[in-house]
Amino acid sequence: MRQDQSKDLGQQRYRNRSISLPCLRECRQSRGLSQRELGKLANVSPGTVYRLENGLRGAYPATVRKLATALGVAPEELLHGQSTQ
Repeated sequence: MRQDQSKDLGQQRYRNRSISLPCLRECRQSRGLSQRELGKLANVSPGTVYRLENGLRGAYPATVRKLATALGVAPEELLHGQSTQ
C-alpha cells in the first residue's frame, strides 16, 4: 500500500469524529457532575470530556450515545440544548 493511500484511509477513519457537542458542558454542570465523574459514568476518559467541551475535537457517534446515556438525555440535547417537548 502506498503511503498516500494509507493517509487517505486514516482520514476516512476519523471523518465520523466531527460531531460538535456545544451543550455538553451545560448539561454536565446542570447535573452537578465533574468531567471526571461524567467520564467514569460514560466510560470515556476525562480528557475526552474536556476536549469535547472545549471544541478541541469532535465526537464519534458512539461517544455521543455514551455521554447522553450517562447524562440521562437524548443525544440531540447535547447538540442543541434543552428539548422543546
